[in-house]
Amino acid sequence: MITFNKKNLHFKLGILLLAGIGISLAAGTLFNGISLRLDIHQRLQGPSVRHVFGTDALGRDIFSCLAFGTLVSLTIALATVFISAVIGALLGFAAAWQGGLMNACIMRCADLILAFPGILLSLALVAFWGPGIFNLVLALVFSGWVTYARLVRGEVLKTKDKEFILAARNFNASALRIASSHMGPLIFPLLLTQAVLGIAGVILLESSLNFLGLGLDPRLPTLGQMIDAGRGHIFVKPALILLPGGCLVVLIAAFLLLADGIKIQSLATTFAIKK
Repeated sequence: MITFNKKNLHFKLGILLLAGIGISLAAGTLFNGISLRLDIHQRLQGPSVRHVFGTDALGRDIFSCLAFGTLVSLTIALATVFISAVIGALLGFAAAWQGGLMNACIMRCADLILAFPGILLSLALVAFWGPGIFNLVLALVFSGWVTYARLVRGEVLKTKDKEFILAARNFNASALRIASSHMGPLIFPLLLTQAVLGIAGVILLESSLNFLGLGLDPRLPTLGQMIDAGRGHIFVKPALILLPGGCLVVLIAAFLLLADGIKIQSLATTFAIKK
């Protein structure tokens, strides 16, 4: 069971930032709605009652693009982290539990993937497969599972020879039973911390790929694509870069602070159990 220290400053600040983003986008959506319609006759307009932050170079409402881009980034990040964590945890457990040839194959594949920078590997895969949400998530998962596999493998190697694990094996408990009932509660806090931290990394990586034009369809407004599109108007309307850039910074900072808060509380819980 995981408990969160509500007095932890990092955890509270991360929650407040996420809540602030969610409330702001929800309030703006209820007040003004969401419209991604292109209207070239209303391009680069200033803030108004109809367009809270004005319009971009294509005449789209900037607030609607921010809301849509934030939702897309969160959806891709959550899907990528969930799939990567599941695959990585299963492969990491199998490598540590079985050992031998399986361990060598899995870890050498992980080392091979780690030999390439994550953004370059994802960039090459998306360029080869083409843009799209499915291809983007698949490319991010391809390089993202390694971290979780190495984390779970290390923890399993530390605990597989403990007395309670040996006792469970003597009672003919299956590997699935041992993983879910005995090792799972010990590994889950660390896995959760890494997953929250990984969300921030995936959001940054996804935005970088969209900034380079190799993520999603360029016609879809994403935070990275909005920053790229605003470069040509930086002196005319700097809000085209500052708004999506600020939203991206706050979003990443929120998950980094949240991960730091969870990590501190997880360590405190571990020490309390030992005492």
